[in-house]
Amino acid sequence: MILRREVLKALGLLGASTALLQSHSLHALQQVADQQQSAADYKGLVCIMLNGGNDAFNMVFPDSPHREYKNYMHTRQALAVPNYVNQPQYLANKGDERYSKQLLPIMLRDLNGEQHALNLHPGMQGLQTLTQEGQLAVVANTGVLIEPGTRDEFKKNRKRKPAFLFAHNQQRKAVYSGIADNNKTTGWAGHMNELASIMSHNTSTVLPVGISFHGSNQWLRGQQTMGAVLAPGKPGGIVGLGEKGNKRQRARTAAAQALQTLPSDDVLLRLMRGKLASAQDLSAVLTQLWTTHRKALAKLDALFDNGKLSRQLAAVAQTIFLRESLGMHRQVFMVELGGFDTHAGQIDKQPLLLVELSKAISSFQQALASLSLTKQVTTFTASDFGRTLTSNGNGTDHGWGSHQLVIGGAVQGGLYGQWPNMLRGGVDDYRSGRLLPTTSLTQINASLAAWFGASDDEVNALFPNLSYFPAGALPLFKRV
Repeated sequence: MILRREVLKALGLLGASTALLQSHSLHALQQVADQQQSAADYKGLVCIMLNGGNDAFNMVFPDSPHREYKNYMHTRQALAVPNYVNQPQYLANKGDERYSKQLLPIMLRDLNGEQHALNLHPGMQGLQTLTQEGQLAVVANTGVLIEPGTRDEFKKNRKRKPAFLFAHNQQRKAVYSGIADNNKTTGWAGHMNELASIMSHNTSTVLPVGISFHGSNQWLRGQQTMGAVLAPGKPGGIVGLGEKGNKRQRARTAAAQALQTLPSDDVLLRLMRGKLASAQDLSAVLTQLWTTHRKALAKLDALFDNGKLSRQLAAVAQTIFLRESLGMHRQVFMVELGGFDTHAGQIDKQPLLLVELSKAISSFQQALASLSLTKQVTTFTASDFGRTLTSNGNGTDHGWGSHQLVIGGAVQGGLYGQWPNMLRGGVDDYRSGRLLPTTSLTQINASLAAWFGASDDEVNALFPNLSYFPAGALPLFKRV
């Protein structure tokens, strides 16, 4: 959250009281917006974190003509989607209308021109449509890598592998930092947002470039900034504060009010007061904007269902709608869908999550289309790690390589990276059904950062390990 002085300066009201800010914020915001560049210059980047380690080998999997179909079916056994969709334990047979037994074929061309006959999991019709429209790219067998190498090279420690492989918290840190360094507490988006080439697009803003709709997040944390944390469905509300809440919330609110008036020269106390005042100022601005544009924002909201991810992406779409009033031309958003740690009950649990993922993304793309911004916003998935190709009897365990999705009107749809050998003990099996990634997340991140506006030198500084990968950043985007 940015400081109170920065908020007031951006609004042209430095020295004014909070009450004055509340009564004149929209006028000041309009002055800020008038000074900004053309709205056509807007770009937004949205990360969907699939928390727990998504089994992407059942999200996108081979169709029968594919050379890896037999290996997939043999290795996955009961977990292979075509094997279990017709079985009684599949929830579609229990009357859940969110499910379908219909596999969803897609055809993706890789960078060598080869066509890959694949399927999306039943229930992901929205993503199938986006694939057919050329707005979806699948990055195959990708994961956290410091440098490329073969299975034997990693096993014999001739190549460096990320520390604490298969550990949730450590691998999430590596995903967020973007350099496979588990000791980092900052994120590549946070550092990217602090680049001069990015900051120059957002002069005199009232919000930081980075916004999370699922709590504080390392990915948005830079050297000087942390991003804003907003709550979907509560525009302008400060989470945890309110005089009409429960006893604990009322006590917390009273303490916050006392903090504002408590005289002290203590540095920490001044910092806390400043952060609280900044939050209150932003709350006033956002509340008034949401009230003024409530009808237009309600139309956007109506495109989404009540799923947890849909609620977050609805809030992202509404915030993007307000971009001109807020003076924003570069924005980065973090949202999250949890529940993917499917050691048990995967057949019952994962389909629901994949349906929710597909519906939320499809609704978000519809919202962007209504704003004529499909080419200006790119959405991508991330996860702790992949999962084992093999079953543990009722689910899958922590893996390494996985598939990720990149979606948007600027995206060149297709298949990126190398489709893996899906046989247990095969050339891509690092250990016990855990696939060794052949494409680094660094190569995806570098492409996203470059599209967002980072220069070549800035991209190399953000991702120092990129030089270890001869292919460099993936060509995920259409040439302008």
